[in-house]
Amino acid sequence: MSQAQRLVLVLILVAYLALGALFAVQTPAWQAPDEPAHYNYVRYLAENGAFPVLHMGDYPHAYLEEIKAAGFPPDLPITPIRYESHQPPLYYALAAPVYSLTGGSLLALRLFSVALGAGIVLLAFGIARRALPGRPAAALGAAAFVAFLPQHLATASQVGNDVLAELLLAAVLFYLTGRVTAGSVSSAAGLLRRPIFLGILLGLILITKTTAYIALPLAAGALAWCWAQERAPLRRIVAEGLAALAPAALVALPWYARNLYVYGWPDFLGLIRHDQIVIGQTRTAQFIAENGPATYWRRAIEWTFKSFVGVFGWMGVWLDTRVYYFLGLWLGVPLAASAAALGLRGRRGARHARQPRTAGRAAAPDTPTRPNAAAVLLAASALLTLLTYIYYNLTFLQHQGRYLFTALIPIAVFLAAWWERALTPTVARALVVIALAWAAVMAAWGLGIGALPATGAPKWPLALTFALAVGLATASALPLRWRRWAYVLPFALLPGVALYALFAAIAP
Repeated sequence: MSQAQRLVLVLILVAYLALGALFAVQTPAWQAPDEPAHYNYVRYLAENGAFPVLHMGDYPHAYLEEIKAAGFPPDLPITPIRYESHQPPLYYALAAPVYSLTGGSLLALRLFSVALGAGIVLLAFGIARRALPGRPAAALGAAAFVAFLPQHLATASQVGNDVLAELLLAAVLFYLTGRVTAGSVSSAAGLLRRPIFLGILLGLILITKTTAYIALPLAAGALAWCWAQERAPLRRIVAEGLAALAPAALVALPWYARNLYVYGWPDFLGLIRHDQIVIGQTRTAQFIAENGPATYWRRAIEWTFKSFVGVFGWMGVWLDTRVYYFLGLWLGVPLAASAAALGLRGRRGARHARQPRTAGRAAAPDTPTRPNAAAVLLAASALLTLLTYIYYNLTFLQHQGRYLFTALIPIAVFLAAWWERALTPTVARALVVIALAWAAVMAAWGLGIGALPATGAPKWPLALTFALAVGLATASALPLRWRRWAYVLPFALLPGVALYALFAAIAP
């Protein structure tokens, strides 16, 4: 890594810490989802020296709605809100000393979470470097996206175990991307040492949060792929497998045994008890029965995307619609760029296939491109996160984008890589056509052309879409060194969006 790249990474990290501290200070007390329940877990552990047990009545739905509507006034205590008492213990065990040393300071606990989030930013950079070798700008872009996405800043600056779960999952992804890209390891000591380290990480995840349990199939799949590629003998497979499984089991089994003792068989995670006590929480089947499937899916898509970008408080504080549209355009451009690049490549391949071969010149052999193993791993991680999100929403109506943050690093890596592709001249020109076509569709819809209903011209979406088309057209004509600044621009704007979210939405 060059000195300039190291300096940019340090600046990203310092800016993240400053913004995270601002979010921790300026976010009103308890105005973050589930924060009172997480805080009460830490308080119980620090004051009693034992882990809490989830009981009926720990989710007082009517009282929770009352206190949220009132803005958590001092005369309404948060002590009855204890519905996170079933959570695995690691985050709370680490936070309890902070609680004791600071007299239960909410701000100190929030800053503890911000400090953990700094590790996620660094690991995002490291994972991107391994997945995208030779592309330092993309690695820095991925780190910046993780650092400055407004909703992620809000989540990383509240009391809760999400940030530690993300950190440990990122550590597993860092390990696995190194393993699938580095090839075989010759040292026998290294073979045993590295799986043991992986096993410790997996064990810590098992006692942190169930949303990060996707690390288990990811690790199994990555190790199996490596063994197949390296033609590993059975003896080595058994040794590595045991070296990874044994530490994970030793770390997690005592907690599972405790839960079985407390909640009974087969509730070793406490989730059965949790589902029994959250009376009043909206169920998906109930919502669909009352509103219909079309309303459900429209809500699912809109709320998931917007709350991934930033919906604050208890899903009650939304940003200006123009912010969502701007970020939606930017996030959509890399996807369109990837599709456009594939289409252009296919056209070139078909054109070359039709050209006659010149006498005396050998035809180029067909060399199928091998997929990047790290990219496949990250895609699998994102897919598993999406499947767990869908599965959770089969029961409870929880369209909250923060539940997708276990896939934030894979999303950031793909975004950073595809944004580079979007600014290459050929792809950028194709994207200009797509953007102008989309603007024409919006204008036709707004003006009621043909059978479309007249809804009024969507001025801001049209203006932003035209601005994007002009920007892409300009960037495609720039020399390479100036095009790099165009690449940096949206990542550089994200801290400003985060400050807008904090001072125009959250703090008021």
